[in-house]
Amino acid sequence: MSAYNPHKPWPKQRMFLELACLEAFFGGAAGGGKSDTLLMAALQYVHVPGYSALILRRDFARLALPGAIMDRARAWLANTNAVWNSQNKTFRFPTTGADAVLQFGYVDSFVDVYRYASAEFQFVGFDELTEFDLPDDENAENNPYLFMFSRLRKSRDMIVPLRMRSASNPGNIGHRFVKRRFITDEAAQAVRRGDHRVFDAGDGRMFVPSAIKDNPAIDEQEYRAKLANLPRVMQDRLMNGDWQAAANLQIPEEWLRFYEMRGDLINAQHRDGAASLPPAIDSRTLKRFATVDTAGTSRDKAEEARGKSASWSVVAIWDYDRKTDALYLRHVWRGQVDWGQLKVRAREVLTAWGCKRVLIENAHVGPPLSQELSGLGPQLVGPTLPGMTDGHRGAKLERAIASGMLTRLEAGKLLLPADDSPWKREYVGELLAWGGLPDEVCDQIDVSSYAAHECRKLSATWGGHI
Repeated sequence: MSAYNPHKPWPKQRMFLELACLEAFFGGAAGGGKSDTLLMAALQYVHVPGYSALILRRDFARLALPGAIMDRARAWLANTNAVWNSQNKTFRFPTTGADAVLQFGYVDSFVDVYRYASAEFQFVGFDELTEFDLPDDENAENNPYLFMFSRLRKSRDMIVPLRMRSASNPGNIGHRFVKRRFITDEAAQAVRRGDHRVFDAGDGRMFVPSAIKDNPAIDEQEYRAKLANLPRVMQDRLMNGDWQAAANLQIPEEWLRFYEMRGDLINAQHRDGAASLPPAIDSRTLKRFATVDTAGTSRDKAEEARGKSASWSVVAIWDYDRKTDALYLRHVWRGQVDWGQLKVRAREVLTAWGCKRVLIENAHVGPPLSQELSGLGPQLVGPTLPGMTDGHRGAKLERAIASGMLTRLEAGKLLLPADDSPWKREYVGELLAWGGLPDEVCDQIDVSSYAAHECRKLSATWGGHI
């Protein structure tokens, strides 16, 4: 093991470090020493002249957090001969030939990968892999994880292995990709039973489950007592490393239905065993409207500063067919923006899509935004819908039920585009990771609930069912 590691690897960490395969994932429960293990792996060959390693996080803010992996590396290497360059976020390790290098970086969107397009590494590590925007289609051309395989190269005389390594907990936007790539059904069931051996994920990939007990430095009983205060789903993810808990929450994947566009025609895609779906229809004959969740309030920002999940402003564009009661999601814009940016971006999106009816949540900065969007048919809606007792902040699940949004999804009456656009992946990722808990990020689910509520109203005025 590298002389730069400040402590001896625990047994599970050693298993991961000794793997000879090209690709491996270390994941599961919180507190299992995942980030330490990834850093150890990156440092294994810094004694080799010319060796180059890269560790990535989703964005720079996560990379620069106190106690995060880059900060940890600086603490580990502070009293060694490694030289830190704060501008390039790089450590250099003097060797008898060319210096070895450990670099830190981020990939917040796919275009960020091109900053590494001319580089070559023998080790690439993704810390918190499930936080990355990873298309679920492994053939997608805009998957940053898959792209970085092209950066794994070495000269013939360099005696080091090429390694792609990653670590993470279950959940978040990249959960589906990570689970399909590394967590077989057999492995997921075994982990649920407490079996934490190393699993072969197929195609030369290995999965090493992490558990709290794998890290002797943590007081397991005390840590579990703290995690017991979390909602049940989060306990299953972080205490037990349960990948199935994150995959089967409020919205099963089999509820999702898709359509494709052929010119102005919307064609629903049929799936084996699915109920009959709407026939091809001219989108120009449908009722178009938008739903808006403003977020960005002072309360949102105060809670974000205290460590709660950040809220997003969301504008969703919908087409509704009153004859078939089918609701088509056409586009979603979402951003963490201030008031000035929100009113500009909202108007841009609504104008681009020709919306003449806009439903804005009647909370936060909803009323002033309604005034700003005059001329585009703004109308305030909610937050308490018929069937709800209260529209309080944690009422997302109640709203999804009362509006009929969950029933609509289950019935195949809310259809999503079949393409692999980034906004669509974000939307699907939020749906499939949602547990209906008060503090989860689910702004896109809220705008979907308001859209489902609007369909009920339109269906009633048309003479259809309510």
